[in-house]
Amino acid sequence: MAMTAKQAKAVAERYAKAVELVEAGKVFPLYGEPDRYVVVNGQGQAYLVDHISGECTCPDSQLRCPKLGIVCKHAMAVELYVERQQATAGERPPQPQAEPEPEAEPARLHRIEVDLMEEEQARRLLEYLF
Repeated sequence: MAMTAKQAKAVAERYAKAVELVEAGKVFPLYGEPDRYVVVNGQGQAYLVDHISGECTCPDSQLRCPKLGIVCKHAMAVELYVERQQATAGERPPQPQAEPEPEAEPARLHRIEVDLMEEEQARRLLEYLF
């Protein structure tokens, strides 16, 4: 089936934006989720993209792209990112994915307890004073 002029225009527009997203460093592999990526748009909104299916959580992917039979700029950006990563894989050692810094659970719980105690003390003081 041939691509219509409307489809071609939509793909060209989205592709240009996808290139901008990749070049701006707005595509990130999702740690622990192979083939899933986060793409941040120009307004700072983040969308989840499945590289295998091409599905994206953005409104364009949900509403307009299915009618046109195309994928959104975020899915295109992920494809470009993956292609570039594969092309440069032989040129440099693979870069490890950034792991989220593990939060020290005991320290976090202690901080919550301290905050609660401080709130309770403040409440009691206010009751005493008023």
